[in-house]
Amino acid sequence: MSIKKVSSHPTQNENLIFERSQTGRIGYRLPKLDVEPVEIDSIIPSEYRRDDGLEGVPEVSEVDVVRHFTRMSTWNYSIDLGMYPLGSCTMKYNSRLNELAARIAGFANLHPLAPEEEMQGALELIYSLQKDLAEITGLPGVSLQPAAGAQGEMTGVMLIRAFIDKRDGTGSSERRIMLIPDSAHGTNPASAALAGFTVKT
Repeated sequence: MSIKKVSSHPTQNENLIFERSQTGRIGYRLPKLDVEPVEIDSIIPSEYRRDDGLEGVPEVSEVDVVRHFTRMSTWNYSIDLGMYPLGSCTMKYNSRLNELAARIAGFANLHPLAPEEEMQGALELIYSLQKDLAEITGLPGVSLQPAAGAQGEMTGVMLIRAFIDKRDGTGSSERRIMLIPDSAHGTNPASAALAGFTVKT
């Protein structure tokens, strides 16, 4: 027996969250205080607080909010629905296992500006990965500094330029043209131009 989907989405006629509002409906009730109450004026000056009683904010239940945004999320194309096209380099090759590992508390809760003594575990992992990748590829060194596809691309182009300058001299006019296909991502010609190459398609 085959099952035929009526629509690719549960609904395409979702009302705005404001249109779902019903006067008096409450989404969440704060638990009873287990500490001494504090006057709000002592912690938040009046000039920084709203004084309209949250007028215009939709009044909906918690389950209505969850269902509303879950239904809308089905309109988004995602890695769960199919292959990412060009332009999503940092997402289309990541498996769910990688995302799960990235959410480990030791990574997810580590502040990027934390002192070095508090991030030795992460630094050791980064260093070990760099060494492993260098050994696997046969390269003299590997950088994990680029945080996205465009940054990695720019780093690679700058390395190419540095190599050519060292070999031929910075004043040389040889190998100063970079060919970019018409179908390339927009950052491709931009990276080449920023690195001092003449771009031709």
